[in-house]
Amino acid sequence: MDITGGQIFTGLRRSGSAWRSSSGKDIFSRSSRDEDDEEALRWAALEKLPTYDRMRRAILTAPTGEHKEIDVENLGFQERKDLIERLIRVAEQDNEKFLLKLKNRLDR
Repeated sequence: MDITGGQIFTGLRRSGSAWRSSSGKDIFSRSSRDEDDEEALRWAALEKLPTYDRMRRAILTAPTGEHKEIDVENLGFQERKDLIERLIRVAEQDNEKFLLKLKNRLDR
């Protein structure tokens, strides 16, 4: 194991390939860190846009887990409806978590 807590390459194994890490994962597969870095780059690019353009763009996660940049003004009816339902659902979950934490704190 290396300093960051990940698995390091251990060399050739009798039953495995040289292109696999000691944990058995393919070394060419995308890690969650790479995906987080890619998302951070997209947000940084959005922040550099002029204010007018920045207000009309968003990054959404598709049901497949893929992140895509959208222009909110050009959404169709169904896409807008889905977006609003998704935002409301997230807000309800966040509010519920907040209220539960507040209740637990008051009960102490």
